[in-house]
Amino acid sequence: MFVINLLQAFFTPISEDEAYYWLWSQQLDWGYFDHPPMVAWWISIGYEFFQNELGVRMLTVFFNSFSVYFLWKILHPITQNQIKLFFGIIGSLLVFQVFGFLTTPDAPLLFFTIFYLFSLKKFLEDNSNKASLLLAISLAGLMYSKYHGILLILFSLLPIFKIWWRNPKFYLVVLGSLILYLPHFIWLFQNDFIPVRYHFLERSADEHFEFRKLFNYLGIYFLGAAPFLSYFIWKSIVELKSKNPFEKSIFWLCILPGIFFFFSIFKDNVQPQWLLISFIPTGLMIYFRYRNQENLKWIWNLSWIGIFVVLVLRILLVLPGISPFEKNQNFAESVENFTPERAVFEKYQEASVYKFYNPERTVAVHRTLGNRKSQFTLWNVEEALFGKEVTYISPWVKSEDSFVGFKNRDYFLKKIPDYQPFDGMEIQTVEVLNTQKGEEINLEIEIINHQNHAVSMGGNSDFQLNINYYKDLQYEIEYKVQIPLDELKLDAGASKKLKIRFKNIDQTGEFKACLGLNYRPIGTSYLSKPIRVWVE
Repeated sequence: MFVINLLQAFFTPISEDEAYYWLWSQQLDWGYFDHPPMVAWWISIGYEFFQNELGVRMLTVFFNSFSVYFLWKILHPITQNQIKLFFGIIGSLLVFQVFGFLTTPDAPLLFFTIFYLFSLKKFLEDNSNKASLLLAISLAGLMYSKYHGILLILFSLLPIFKIWWRNPKFYLVVLGSLILYLPHFIWLFQNDFIPVRYHFLERSADEHFEFRKLFNYLGIYFLGAAPFLSYFIWKSIVELKSKNPFEKSIFWLCILPGIFFFFSIFKDNVQPQWLLISFIPTGLMIYFRYRNQENLKWIWNLSWIGIFVVLVLRILLVLPGISPFEKNQNFAESVENFTPERAVFEKYQEASVYKFYNPERTVAVHRTLGNRKSQFTLWNVEEALFGKEVTYISPWVKSEDSFVGFKNRDYFLKKIPDYQPFDGMEIQTVEVLNTQKGEEINLEIEIINHQNHAVSMGGNSDFQLNINYYKDLQYEIEYKVQIPLDELKLDAGASKKLKIRFKNIDQTGEFKACLGLNYRPIGTSYLSKPIRVWVE
């Protein structure tokens, strides 16, 4: 498994997310916009040895092997049947295949999930100082990997509440883990809890329930762990009755995350890797249920079929012309053919991929319409490009130079001689508007300049205030209006309250609207939170 993952890590082109996290590793910190810092630390160590895809993935490959080791120590297979069952389960669990070489926050989460379960089992069995120390380290490791770790901790401890709540050592374990996690708490405080605000408020601000999300989620939950063994997974969960505290905890880890994320579909689109903390326990449940059974022909045969299918898919990931990741390297090479000294992209994934393959280049991200914030926002990379010539690369802003990029779309490269960033601008206003169609709306707003330079807007300037109406996706605009504004100069750190007037949409219904600035060389960027507009 180690050798296969190592070869896969070397020959598979970089993914968009990996390039993004590699960028984090170039500026190590105690936290980042989207996630805690463990993934950046892993990449940083590996990249010291190899400045390529293998370096990004090296620690993932090593720790995936350690994951198998700790899972072995948890289950203690002894007989030939148990050993075959163990490796059949390992080979069938998709998270072991995907995060055996891809380096995203889920890779350290996979390792620390298993390391935590190993430590919890030892703590429940012997309550020793060594087990307490391992449990404290694993708790901190989970939370440094991904915030989902808190769900694993809560859902594994709730079913065995009566065992640990009177144990003084458990509280020392929690105290030790909090001390280890303190640097990240400090970072969160210093950065206004930006990951928390992003995940709980901004990420799903425009999401709503769709039956598509329900069907997707049911498929992920019931089939996502090990598709070919799904029948035996759920048969094990239904049939296995155990009074063993650890096995009881594992049982509820199969169920409770599923219930939690079920309610998430009413606001968000659940991604398969979110259920990683449940998928590992489902593999353990199969082992607990069938470890003493002799006739395992169906499980073995289905495991081998699953392993064969996954191996074929993994081979396809490295084949030129077939690998879905090859497009990233092609994109970076196509951009570099134009040798842009300072490249500004519309999306953080594009900027990250280009920077990975061209680390000497300067890159930044200028968000337009519905593109989300990222670590580039936190770093405020655009500010360093103020007044300089940049090359803006996007499928939407037309120019003479172009190449075929992602999704076979034409990407255009436009030179902007005097670049004026404004991502640090903010517009505050009401959250809800009850209106009549076609009426004139009077609205009070406040414009705040958080940047280090002044911005002029309105009049004959390059920046014009506007408002865009949409229903679901921010870039699918139903109605837009440019708002008349006398030229206004806003100094760095200054704010200004204004009363604006504009004509309402001439349709009835429920809409969302965002205020933004239209930058003449590029287009519109939203600077306000979505306003819910009810039109009668």
